[in-house]
Amino acid sequence: MLPENILNLKVFPNLIASASSLLNLSDRQIWERFNQYPICFIEFYEKEERQKSVEIRFDREQTSITCLFDESDRCDFAFIIPDHLNPLTDFVNFFNAIYDFDAVRCRWILANGFLSQKRSKEGVCFMINR
Repeated sequence: MLPENILNLKVFPNLIASASSLLNLSDRQIWERFNQYPICFIEFYEKEERQKSVEIRFDREQTSITCLFDESDRCDFAFIIPDHLNPLTDFVNFFNAIYDFDAVRCRWILANGFLSQKRSKEGVCFMINR
């Protein structure tokens, strides 16, 4: 049984499954799978560098998922970005309750990839990759 203070995180496994399902998809395939949600397609150019991303908004869950693409235009990283974070320890406890943790690489092991936390100036997000 999960601790009472993290039961409100129960939508997170669905978000993790959605983010995991994006891995290795093209932007077109992502559009076909998630076109019922608001989606923003972004291409950023600087000098000879090009970075492509797709952001999917989940209003009810108050979360966005952003995909970054590799050279083959396939999603290779998906970031789950909640609007509001519970204390980070709530997420860690929740993930520890349902996923195995790889302490050497500091990430949780999913069925088809890995989940890790990433810190930035804006806060914390969760990254899924293979």
